[in-house]
Amino acid sequence: MNRREFLQLGTATALGGVTLSFLGPVAFAQNTAQVAAAQRFKVGDMIVTALSDGYLELGASIFSGLTEEEFHEALKDAFLKPGAYIASVNAFVIEAGANTYIVDSGSGSALGPTAGHLPGNLSAAGYQPSAISALFTTHLHPDHIGGSVKDGKPVFDKAEFIVTEADRAFWSDAGKRSKAAEQMQAFFDLATSALKAYGDRLREISGETEVAPGITSVPLHGHTPGHTGYRLTSGDETMLIWADIVHAAPAQLPNPDVTIGFDVDPAQAAKTRKALLKQVVADRTLIAGSHLPFPGVGHIEKAQEGYRFVPVGWQYL
Repeated sequence: MNRREFLQLGTATALGGVTLSFLGPVAFAQNTAQVAAAQRFKVGDMIVTALSDGYLELGASIFSGLTEEEFHEALKDAFLKPGAYIASVNAFVIEAGANTYIVDSGSGSALGPTAGHLPGNLSAAGYQPSAISALFTTHLHPDHIGGSVKDGKPVFDKAEFIVTEADRAFWSDAGKRSKAAEQMQAFFDLATSALKAYGDRLREISGETEVAPGITSVPLHGHTPGHTGYRLTSGDETMLIWADIVHAAPAQLPNPDVTIGFDVDPAQAAKTRKALLKQVVADRTLIAGSHLPFPGVGHIEKAQEGYRFVPVGWQYL
């Protein structure tokens, strides 16, 4: 799927609604089912559950900074078939003391049948939307907030909706919407719909802010004006949920200058990525990514060319 096809799909489905049903295991292809996609990790006294929303197919044309041949070669080097890159869409539930939070809410019906599976996996993992006390948004793209609202009403009906001031301002700007490509206007409309749905439970943040005990926002701007990660700290353990720092690991980790067509400020996105990769390697930080291969949790290490992702193994809790 190239950028234009992706945007057309978003336009067709983000506001019109594609009804998905969840009966037992989450179905990802006709006549084929996978077990519920949920995996838990301990961060000190916190429990983080990675949940799959499904996947997106990202073609070479959506990336800048490498040729189509180089893109396919990068997939081959990662033992993947040439063609579109299958990018996971991940969300993360955090249990901290008596409270349960979620970082991003998946796609809902916004991006077609390969995504939008978060509700089934959330339920299979033992969580109900009404038990979530806060939804920490990393940014207001459809694959991160599409699942936060349904039929104009909040899915997480008791949760605060936490968003950066910069992203709220950008995606609520009618002037920017009017100048955007027609396909992109659906992104603005979905963002404003979600913001409106949460009403007085909307909380804006900026900079490094403790959004809950042990959870701090980390500005990672570039992909969107307010793109942010969340640092979890409990005892001497830390995890950084870095959101959309990387969309296609085989292409962007060896060459962090590679950008994606959805970056609002590609130069800043690349600069942020390079600085953060250097930092998490030096600090040996445990990271969780929205588009790293599910469950998207692991470490980054230096490689002969750039960096590589090292997934963590199964944890026996």
